[in-house]
Amino acid sequence: MKIAVIGAGFTGLTAAYHLAGLGHEVEVFEQAAVPGGLAMGFTSSGWDWALEKHYHHLFVSDAGLRELAAEIGVPITFTRPQTSTFYAGGIYQLDSALSLLRFPHLSLWDRFRTGFGLALLKFNPFWQPLEKLTSEKYIRTVMGNRSWEVIWEPLFRGKFADSAEKISAAWFWARIFKRSEKLGYPEGGFANFISRLASAAAGRGVKLHYSAPVARITSGSAGAAVTIQGKKPRQFSAVICTLPSAAFAQMTPDLPVGYRQFITAPQGIGAVNLVLSLTRSFLTRGTYWLNINDRSMPYLAVVEHTNFITSGHYAGNHLLYIGNYLPADHEFFRKTPQELLRLFTPHLRKINPDFSPDWVNASWIWQAKFAQPVVTVNYSRQIPKLTTPLSGIYLANIQQVYPWDRGTNYAVELGYRVANLVHKDLLPQ
Repeated sequence: MKIAVIGAGFTGLTAAYHLAGLGHEVEVFEQAAVPGGLAMGFTSSGWDWALEKHYHHLFVSDAGLRELAAEIGVPITFTRPQTSTFYAGGIYQLDSALSLLRFPHLSLWDRFRTGFGLALLKFNPFWQPLEKLTSEKYIRTVMGNRSWEVIWEPLFRGKFADSAEKISAAWFWARIFKRSEKLGYPEGGFANFISRLASAAAGRGVKLHYSAPVARITSGSAGAAVTIQGKKPRQFSAVICTLPSAAFAQMTPDLPVGYRQFITAPQGIGAVNLVLSLTRSFLTRGTYWLNINDRSMPYLAVVEHTNFITSGHYAGNHLLYIGNYLPADHEFFRKTPQELLRLFTPHLRKINPDFSPDWVNASWIWQAKFAQPVVTVNYSRQIPKLTTPLSGIYLANIQQVYPWDRGTNYAVELGYRVANLVHKDLLPQ
């Protein structure tokens, strides 16, 4: 059967790769000139590895991604980088039970309560009861008010703004349950991984079309049709769209009004990442990931990639992400890298007083208007099925990996899931 896949991110390429392995004729249509989606990478002079536009790593528990990497021959290395928190003018390592016990801004009792509350999430496989609670309610009740105010509220508010108090405890559970102390990274970066996946798909006969924006998807008695901008419609037995629901709704005019409203109702947030190439290390004590628990600072996290992956792969440069999750209409989406750097510099000096813009030898800004959904209580009621009301048309995007948080592993698992469903639906009855 002929199947179209829209989007060459990990979900789309995994689905295409698997469907081709099941004997289908598959074509992938991607608006960008290269594959990758939110895992897309970029390079600069002298680099032998690509860097993700939006910071990425994987956990030991990411079985789907690890199995796919092994199958297509992408080595993954695991190390234990340091995660810390900036609070009250200081940097505190906060990534283990021992470091939590040393954290001076909670009483000993609150530290024990916080550790107990995290352990309850880490070793509890049942998330369903938690989606009826907010994260704030769970944390205040189990870990204590002070734990919420010092450790968690600044992060929830920095990421979700006015929705901070509405976020489901199931979302918080997923963040803790799957997390591992060791983090993984594919050889050559995620761009190399997605390139190898695209090559593996092509090796199975998948046709990959880049710079091919889809203008319209329609359904008919013979299947579904895809119209690439400026070209005639192409007929397929099935179409899988892996784009965000709002984009899918725009290109599929025949969707019933009620369904269109249902899939576009959940609120989403975007991402803005300023990436700096520095002549020296910014987080000098080896921290990879620094949560910013000071909401007077205009960013949520500072991530020094080269405290995780050696700078030798990037011509000796030290690579720093300054990350934010923001609504799509936020002013940062209209800023240049230079404007953001000027805005951020006084706050970066609060973290490292020696920092100077003279350290910066290159800068980039990467934006995504939709990076993840805002997961409120009882979010499972807002998840669309992979099938749509239109015959032969399927939707598979990051909104549907719930209760898991956005992540490459879940994109891969979703790709396999939608591919198996389409294959089953196309079998002779």
